[in-house]
Amino acid sequence: MRIFLMLFISVLLSACAGDPIQRQPEVQIEVVTHKMSIQLQGKELSGQDKIAISDFIYRLGNPSALRVRIDTHTRQGAKTVSDLKGQLKQQAVYPTQVSSQYAAALPSSQADLTLIVETYRSVAQGCHAGKEPKTIGNRFKSSANFGCANANALAQMIANPRDLVVGEVLGPTEGRKAVSTLDRYYNSATEKKTPSSPREGVMAGGAR
Repeated sequence: MRIFLMLFISVLLSACAGDPIQRQPEVQIEVVTHKMSIQLQGKELSGQDKIAISDFIYRLGNPSALRVRIDTHTRQGAKTVSDLKGQLKQQAVYPTQVSSQYAAALPSSQADLTLIVETYRSVAQGCHAGKEPKTIGNRFKSSANFGCANANALAQMIANPRDLVVGEVLGPTEGRKAVSTLDRYYNSATEKKTPSSPREGVMAGGAR
């Protein structure tokens, strides 16, 4: 009887053991597409068009996280691509983030070009308050609600959600220049210099 009792107690203790939980917080990323169609009133972008584009880009948030595609539908729209890229660059949307192509417009549309901008945002999960109806031992670890609050807090702290989908490209670095300091330190010959006393300096200055 004691043996069975000891086995039962050991099973309970193993169920309540504080083993580390191997579950990483999951952050869902959502891609949102924004479109803006422009019908030119002349041969180039008017002041009103530039103001509308500037306000459109400003409302989308961090410009470094945007991906812009310019769809031109007419020859007149294709001629304004360089001017449009220059305006986007003034708003910190650099040429590496912008692409352009010709695309046929919808039959009901009279637009000369369309701006298509993709943004990324983190999605907060719906956490369920309360406890599980039945929890035996460490079964709470398999609950879908476990770690939901941590995942939501992490999602709100992400500055640029696009980094979780596509990593940033490393910028150019001068490797030789960075290593030259270490090479000079390790390869240069050590020279011993005898320190001069202050008195010698004063006497040498007085002799002059």
